[in-house]
Amino acid sequence: MKKVQWFIILVVAVILFLPLSNLIGLSGENEPIEVIAGKSEAFAKASRVLQNKCVDCHSPGMTRMPIYAGLPIAKQLMEHDIEEASERLLLTKEAYNGKEPLSPLMLARLEGVIRNNSMPPALYLLMHWNGKLNHDEKTTLITWIAEERVKHPWSRDAANQFKGEPVQPLPLTVDLNPEIVALGDKLFHDRRLSGDDTLNCASCHDLTRGGTDQTKVAIGISGQLGPINSPTVYVAMYNLAQFWDGRAKDLQEQAAGPVTNPIEMGMVWDEVVEKLKQDEAYQQAFAKLYPDQGLTKTTVTNAIAVFEESLVTPNSRFDQYLRGNVTVLTNEEKAGYELFKTHCASCHSGPALGGLSYEKMGVARDYFKQRGGELTEADNGRFNVTKQEKDRHFFKVPVLRNIELTFPYFHDGSAETLADAVRVMGQVQLDKDFSGDEIGDMVAFLKTLTGEYKGKPLGELTAGDIR
Repeated sequence: MKKVQWFIILVVAVILFLPLSNLIGLSGENEPIEVIAGKSEAFAKASRVLQNKCVDCHSPGMTRMPIYAGLPIAKQLMEHDIEEASERLLLTKEAYNGKEPLSPLMLARLEGVIRNNSMPPALYLLMHWNGKLNHDEKTTLITWIAEERVKHPWSRDAANQFKGEPVQPLPLTVDLNPEIVALGDKLFHDRRLSGDDTLNCASCHDLTRGGTDQTKVAIGISGQLGPINSPTVYVAMYNLAQFWDGRAKDLQEQAAGPVTNPIEMGMVWDEVVEKLKQDEAYQQAFAKLYPDQGLTKTTVTNAIAVFEESLVTPNSRFDQYLRGNVTVLTNEEKAGYELFKTHCASCHSGPALGGLSYEKMGVARDYFKQRGGELTEADNGRFNVTKQEKDRHFFKVPVLRNIELTFPYFHDGSAETLADAVRVMGQVQLDKDFSGDEIGDMVAFLKTLTGEYKGKPLGELTAGDIR
């Protein structure tokens, strides 16, 4: 009996030793990093909170390592956790002292975990009892994040009370050469870019259908089915890269891809250029707008890219709200936005509500198991580009502007309705089963993101409005 008692005491002692060693700081504390001159008081306070509560996982090289850090298993586990944490939010000395500002994406991620109480994680708190953010610390960080957003050009058009929001209004106009935009528009709708003269860019990115084809997967030349859902071309200029897997660095590179894809438009660029050169109007336009190059693959794709940069859809009801019309949204829509900020804005932030990062499909639950069916090459996501296992099932976060019109949803088109998409995202990304009311509120908010093109609401556009 005594042996059992001593064994229990020993186990309890070991269990208590680990967190107590962290609590009393047996391994020492980092020296405080002083804020550079000229930084605000809000930043100085936020820096102290970050240094006290976030340094252990988000600052490689400055981490306060416990005395057991070199032991087998513990060492590998901690290194893995620090590596994963640093990929989500990296806090360097320059970030702590203010020389290196956090990007809008990092600010959104930080605000997101504060709002949904997911950081520090429960497992960390079991070992670091004093690591939890208290109310004052959360308020300090949220106040500083809002202050940082006010300085960003994206917030310029927002009303003063909304300049600190994670979402910003789209600009009412964009400064582009109108003649190149018009040329790119014509090329975007020209079927001579396809092998059999039946398809154009608008076949998969119909501007009257939210910039998509509203089908599960794209339909290419000769009726071939593509492997993946067509993302919207509207507000695509805000994407960090193009395509679901980010294989095109910008809109111009993206414009070149589908033309030569045998499943999509099935053409050869040299032949495209020769066909277009038979058009005297094109010859004149390119000679005027690209006098040093004329009509080439490079200038054709550049003109299409400039046109796509013009496809910004401002003046949605939510934009009107951010500009100060606080009565334009219903109470249900406002409640949906509050839920969205808490659960979704860490990935879907910025003017386009997304497009700024790659995220794993199925962070909390196995999305592909829940979806069912065979895995496809397209399901690999970013892995197809980088060939790094850590990128498998990662996809560029889709923009949510005009999301009401861009159904079906996800890279595989598996969610037919917005309610389906919200429900599945809650489950597989957050391990949360939203209630019917919560889903209804968020769907109501998402429908306020439908904007205008050429001064007309997207949902009312006809072919005559586009051409």
